[in-house]
Amino acid sequence: MRSGFIAIIGKPNAGKSSLTNRLTGEKISIVTPKPQTTRDAVRGILTTSEYQMIFVDTPGLLRPRTELGKYMSRETDQSSRDVDALVIVIDGSRPFGKGDRELVESRLKSGIPTYVVVNKVDLAGYEKTYPILSALSPLMKDEDGRGAIKEIVPVSCATGENIDALRDMLAKELHDEVMYYPEGDVTDRPVRFVAGEIIREKALLLLQDEVPHGVGIIVNVFEEKKGSVYIEAEVVCERESHKRIIIGDKGSMIKRIGEAARKGIADMTGKNVYLKLFVKVREGWRNKRNYMRDLGYGD
Repeated sequence: MRSGFIAIIGKPNAGKSSLTNRLTGEKISIVTPKPQTTRDAVRGILTTSEYQMIFVDTPGLLRPRTELGKYMSRETDQSSRDVDALVIVIDGSRPFGKGDRELVESRLKSGIPTYVVVNKVDLAGYEKTYPILSALSPLMKDEDGRGAIKEIVPVSCATGENIDALRDMLAKELHDEVMYYPEGDVTDRPVRFVAGEIIREKALLLLQDEVPHGVGIIVNVFEEKKGSVYIEAEVVCERESHKRIIIGDKGSMIKRIGEAARKGIADMTGKNVYLKLFVKVREGWRNKRNYMRDLGYGD
């Protein structure tokens, strides 16, 4: 049995969470079209007869503008150290710019075996993908004492193209002879945490663009019984105007969020789910560490 940790990093919306889910074959991380959906490093665990591979899905790399942003940057930085391999995800549907190259070059200096995944090739097509691959190719050579990209892998998380090949490549980087997690575990996060993330995912998918960045979830009650789960959770926002949007006309929006979240949690647990949602305003919580701690962001 070989095992090891693989960190998955990249800019917001490059497809890191989708890649984690594809590589593990499980829904480990929530996925939405909104940038900065992932706020915590989440580990997805794939155990086979030959190896245990732990994928670390990280928040998108960005210049932090809030205390929450700083927390997310620390999560990414800390989670991409002391790993067996690094996967940098590039959005293949967008032009490859100076910032993308700087991101790759900065990570090569770590000396960690680095793979660059060009995602969304199903959307990009050959015309958009080829210039990216050409720009990355020189970085496969070791110049001036820097490290080099080990492999450049074009993939589609939507269709699964090249996912198996990527997984096989990464398996060769595993060297530890221990099993870090029990067989059957698919994430290091408790069910309570995942339930909160599912609620947030459904809120992000249903709400207007100006609201999602300021939405957080606090699970106050989580009682799991033999055939059911009872949950009480707060949907936290930063403004009264956002609260009105989240609740909706006569409670229509919060009802939709609750119904979607209930189904998602039921699919995850295989149990009947009783979910109560409350909407509360905590002004400027993304810049207040005491509020952030209440929402699980920080010590």
